Amino acid sequence: MAVATSARVLEVMSGFAEVMSRLLLEQHQKQLAALDLTLLQAQVLRVLRRGPLLTGQLAQELGISAPAITQLTDRLTRKHLIERRASDHDRRSVQIALTTRGKRLVDQFRQRRRDIFNEALKSLDKAEEAQVLSALEKIVVALEEYEQKIAKKHRKTVNKQTSDQ
Repeated sequence: MAVATSARVLEVMSGFAEVMSRLLLEQHQKQLAALDLTLLQAQVLRVLRRGPLLTGQLAQELGISAPAITQLTDRLTRKHLIERRASDHDRRSVQIALTTRGKRLVDQFRQRRRDIFNEALKSLDKAEEAQVLSALEKIVVALEEYEQKIAKKHRKTVNKQTSDQ
């Protein structure tokens, strides 16, 4: 029974991921093209929507090098979507933050995603909608826990590699 359930979970989650990726990516790419942004530039904006980061933290979060983050932030600064600030704690460090225009842009992306979900949920009755939302909340929690577990494991690996050198 567990194998059948596991196979069903895989089938449902794969189908969900495929449809959501297709819908959201298609809409996202249309918006990006209209705004002359790359996927990586949009990812920077999304990450910074949580709050300002030092350039090193941003590079680490995105998994790119310091020179690459400099080029990336230069382009976004020229588009008036982010700004550089001296760090309050260390004048040599540079903090990157969204401008008002950058925040508005991320909020527009999020609104479009909400619109897609709202349109899709209209085909459900209230009880089904409540069930779906409850299940999705649980999935989000489970995925966030998994993400933290992976990040912790990655930090341990990086720390071990650093100490071995």
